[in-house]
Amino acid sequence: MAQEALVIGASGMLTEVSRWLARQGYQVTVLGRDPIKLSRIRDGSIHPESIHLLSQDYQQTDSLRQSMAELVEKRGPMDVVVAWIHSTAPHALSVIVEELSRPEKSWQLLHVCGSGVWKNYPTKLTSEACIYRRVILGFTCAGEHSRWLTNDEIAAGVIDALQTTEKQIIVGQVEPWEKRPAYSSI
Repeated sequence: MAQEALVIGASGMLTEVSRWLARQGYQVTVLGRDPIKLSRIRDGSIHPESIHLLSQDYQQTDSLRQSMAELVEKRGPMDVVVAWIHSTAPHALSVIVEELSRPEKSWQLLHVCGSGVWKNYPTKLTSEACIYRRVILGFTCAGEHSRWLTNDEIAAGVIDALQTTEKQIIVGQVEPWEKRPAYSSI
């Protein structure tokens, strides 16, 4: 029986993570708001039959809870979840953990976070079934110049994290903090 993975926020920087999981033999459900972007993830994969689309806005807490319950009912318990969730959805991660832990099967959560969280303690979860790990996305410096990571660099870092057991992984760098690039409003 194939292992099950869920990638949340997969239509941008985690696209290649979704495709990599499919190449590793996982059945991958990708969750995002835009059905067209989700279709591109599947259509660009060498294993499109292994990628399942779930159009869902994780900011909608009640429908997210229902979608997670239906996902477990349809696909069974998840083995791995990679989640990039913006702070605009403060309840999404706890809803996901609660619903995916109902089968009481051990599963791994890679919580992908922006550089701003690196000094904060990791999220506290109430599920014994969930093995929580945090991937912090930093930046890169070259001399006096710095830049945010590219989608390819982010995907490579998350894929590396999936192959380790480290509790916290930093992709790129977070120090020196004062060298971090400015956020663009574009």
